[in-house]
Amino acid sequence: MTEQTSQATVQDADKRSRTATRRRLIASSEGVFAEKGIDGASIGELCAAAGFTRGAFYSNFATKLDLAVAVFENLVDSLIDRLDSELEQWLDSDANTDEVVTRIIEGVTDQSSNMNVQAVRLELFLAAFRSSEVREVVRPLRGKLYGAVENALGRVAESQHLEFTIPAADMTRLMLTSYSGQLTDRMAMGENTDQRVIPTMWLAFTRPAAQKP
Repeated sequence: MTEQTSQATVQDADKRSRTATRRRLIASSEGVFAEKGIDGASIGELCAAAGFTRGAFYSNFATKLDLAVAVFENLVDSLIDRLDSELEQWLDSDANTDEVVTRIIEGVTDQSSNMNVQAVRLELFLAAFRSSEVREVVRPLRGKLYGAVENALGRVAESQHLEFTIPAADMTRLMLTSYSGQLTDRMAMGENTDQRVIPTMWLAFTRPAAQKP
């Protein structure tokens, strides 16, 4: 093995190690941010959750906010991957349309994970409210998520020979914000009530598709 090849091998190994460290920090910090908040979570707690030192943190992220943004970006990408990989299975399964649409809006079926997602999202949206710089980072991630959900809802409507009575983008925003509001209320009040807002809105804003001549 030449010296140049050896150096390239070492660099590849270092890159893989750093990528693995970054992924582990992102995965483990979701729960910490959900429980403590971005301001309340300490660097030490975030490192302890991942089993790393502060050096590992600062070699990947400049601030806690940078890590929180990475967590949200990872959540958005995970949801989009889930929609891409599982939507067809949902449509082909015995699940009724109400259930499929609810799965799309919830993003995940596990409620505890969903609460963490919501908590991190709320933390970042508050940060965006306070900082235009954060807003410019979070806005395209939100747009990416909304676009994926809009596409998924459109595929469900098409499979059922339905059309929306309002623009698809408005339908998506109404569903996501309504569900998010109910989930936030449940988190704050500790109540576990039945979520029927999504099926109700689906019924209210869809109709049989017009026959093409």
